[in-house]
Amino acid sequence: MKIFLDDKKLDNRYKSLSLPELLDTIKDKLDDKILKTILVNEVEVNERYLKETLIDKEDIKSINFVTKKTEILIKETLDQIDEYLPTLKKGVINTANLFRENEIGKANSKYQQIIEGIVWYSGVISKIVSLLAKKDIDNKVEEMLKELNKTLTEIMVAQKKDDIVLVADMLEYEIVEYIDDFIEFNNKITLEHNKV
Repeated sequence: MKIFLDDKKLDNRYKSLSLPELLDTIKDKLDDKILKTILVNEVEVNERYLKETLIDKEDIKSINFVTKKTEILIKETLDQIDEYLPTLKKGVINTANLFRENEIGKANSKYQQIIEGIVWYSGVISKIVSLLAKKDIDNKVEEMLKELNKTLTEIMVAQKKDDIVLVADMLEYEIVEYIDDFIEFNNKITLEHNKV
């Protein structure tokens, strides 16, 4: 088995490690970088695959760990968020209108996509904030997400009661407001990050 870190072949001492140990050792070697991609036999896998795989090490011809500088990854991700949040906001408004037009099937499908988008944003922004290691920002994100979850729970209750008007109103007025806050927050983090 050949082991590479950013296309640089690593010496044989890594071959004796189990796959989870190998992953942990590689991650410990990363200073100002983040593990971006793992390729096993030129097929992309995730960290969980290496930790839980039942594949025999003898079946692995090569593992390539590809990294990216933390600063670059943060910038790229903030740019992605910057593009995504306005699209999410439009989707929320569109979904509220679908509920008002009593197109419940379409509205529920769109609502599920909204939830997936919010989950993606929550995970990504939490990781960025932890990488920036600023406790004040971390606390702000945590508070924003906690309040958002309360509102999402209230929407779920309204849905169970078939109060579609309330669902539509909460989407349009409350969730859109959270997304506006997220856009503002993202702009603030981007400005701070660009100063560094």
